[in-house]
Amino acid sequence: MEKYRANANASGSLAAPRGEPGFAYARRVTIAAGIVTLFVSAAAAFARAYDVFFLLFAAVLLAVLLRGLSERLGKRLGLGPAWSLAGVLAVGVALAAGAIYATGSMVTGQIEQLSAELPRSIEQAKSYLRQYQWGRAALDHMPSLGSFLSGSAGNAASTVTSFFSTTFGVMGNLFVLTFLAIYLAATPQLYVTGLVLLAPPRHRDRAKQVLNAVGFQLWKWLIGRAIAMVAVAVIVVAGLWLVGVPQFLVLGLLAGLLTAIPFIGPILAAIPGVLLALMQGPTMALWALGVYLLSQAIENYLITPLVQQKAVSLPPAVAIAAITLIGVLFGVMGLIVATPLAVVLMVAIKMLYIEDTLGDDAGVRGAIRE
Repeated sequence: MEKYRANANASGSLAAPRGEPGFAYARRVTIAAGIVTLFVSAAAAFARAYDVFFLLFAAVLLAVLLRGLSERLGKRLGLGPAWSLAGVLAVGVALAAGAIYATGSMVTGQIEQLSAELPRSIEQAKSYLRQYQWGRAALDHMPSLGSFLSGSAGNAASTVTSFFSTTFGVMGNLFVLTFLAIYLAATPQLYVTGLVLLAPPRHRDRAKQVLNAVGFQLWKWLIGRAIAMVAVAVIVVAGLWLVGVPQFLVLGLLAGLLTAIPFIGPILAAIPGVLLALMQGPTMALWALGVYLLSQAIENYLITPLVQQKAVSLPPAVAIAAITLIGVLFGVMGLIVATPLAVVLMVAIKMLYIEDTLGDDAGVRGAIRE
């Protein structure tokens, strides 16, 4: 080493040898520049292809659901991971096929009725609002929903082209989503281990605990949403059928699907149901509104507290803010994944900041797998 220093000084080289302050400073600058470059590159990639990232996250959510169901099926029947996952997939396909066979024709007919009557119900609602000054003021600031839904004969070609491109795009996304979720659910430890290895060695145990907790909390959130979706769909279908709304089945299925988006989804689902009921009179519209309010009361005050009592506590203000912000920035796909993304963020904040930095117990469950 002394010989190396002597030769360097004799040659007049400006390069500092390893271990000297100059080399350490340059190394820190290089690492910082690399981190900034990596962050900027990741942000640019997300901005250009955020829909792909959201699709990957949706695949992770579906994989968490499939894995959780297969683990519980395996424990009950004594099956291995592969056979239990195959059993879950077989049951899911059988249930979907049975539902399509039993209600396919009815759903198709009600969809046709809905597409024909919804524009008329919008026009009828506008006529009702025009009777009042406040209604006319509201209509002046409202987009023309009727023309948007009904379209015109002049743009038929573009409408057909848009339909097919959108349909094939949706089918392609569903195909990719399904196979990604199956692969992730089949060998989850492979991908968890890969993520853990990205952390420094002394933090890998904690990284694994955080990932386990995220998986546990997402599983609880998914189960809560699934039960709530089914319950809301059943209540709305039965309620609208009892009060006499013809498109009760499609409207109930729509209400169940939109329950996946907390707070905002139920409002979006109630709008077409109330509008269609309004065609049969204000009294029918009030009955339909009561059905939607009843379904949300049962979901918010009975189902969700019972099912998600072990899951991460997500304050309503945080959920609404996440849904609004991500939905405005990224559209429909952002609305779908906003709440589970907020759940992941809450787990990370509680474990990595509140517990590890502040030293307080955040009470996050699922960090240690049983």
